Amino acid sequence: MKRTARTPAIFGILAVTAMGLTACASTADAADSAGETGSKGGVQTVLVATGASPKPYTFLDKNDELTGYDIEILKQIDKKLPDIEFKYEVADFPALFAGLDSGRFNVVANNLSATDERREKYDFSDPYTEAQFGVILKDGAKGTDSLDELAGKRTYGEPGLNFTRVLEAYNEQHPDKTINIEYTELDLQSQYNNLAAGGVDFLFNERVVYNGYGGKANLGLEFYPLDGKYLTENFGTNLFSAYAFSKQRPKVADVVKQVNGALAELKESGSLKKLSEKFFDGVDVTPKN
Repeated sequence: MKRTARTPAIFGILAVTAMGLTACASTADAADSAGETGSKGGVQTVLVATGASPKPYTFLDKNDELTGYDIEILKQIDKKLPDIEFKYEVADFPALFAGLDSGRFNVVANNLSATDERREKYDFSDPYTEAQFGVILKDGAKGTDSLDELAGKRTYGEPGLNFTRVLEAYNEQHPDKTINIEYTELDLQSQYNNLAAGGVDFLFNERVVYNGYGGKANLGLEFYPLDGKYLTENFGTNLFSAYAFSKQRPKVADVVKQVNGALAELKESGSLKKLSEKFFDGVDVTPKN
């Protein structure tokens, strides 16, 4: 079922296509036909796409309204930029990149790592998150501080996600002792539930996602952090998340510049930290380095 939600902080309509229906296509088409990033009355309409997962970065709340750390930052940015109006559309994760490639979507807000590979195809904002990755195991299991100790074990992987790419990089480097990645479209809560039930041996994720899906659910799981330098130097992991912008739109650099200016103001005023603490149970995930 397609659901439409309205958010008072945003002008216009929030188009949601969670189940693949196409009633929201008119919103994107309107932006496409307007030229540049879409405009009306001198205001540029910028179409932001998100997968509405993982929580708390981006999700639909109990009232079916789009929210989350990534989204609320953009709402705050929107207030600071009178010449730009963000509109939102929910799509399946793989469709987000196809939309950026074609220019259908102007921006993707989905806790994306700004990897070198992605930077070749898309423009990125300044980072707004610095992540801590780790391994999630059942209580009582032997902890780990290296992916080498997970060889032969089974886990879930979602194509295209940074977590999965790290595990794939490990397997490429260790063809004789690989990690068994089962590619899945299961939602995150189901993945954590299955780990607790013994369906897989571990999950590889970041702490705040674990807190939302594993810790709060009291599933008897434990998070073991991995050293960020170890992940970065060995697997090219990028621990910083940013907004991705389609290069198919004219003047995209100007939009990125305005977004970065507003983002810097939010960080300087402490508003970014407050949003982080709100969505991550008091944890400050804003970039420190």
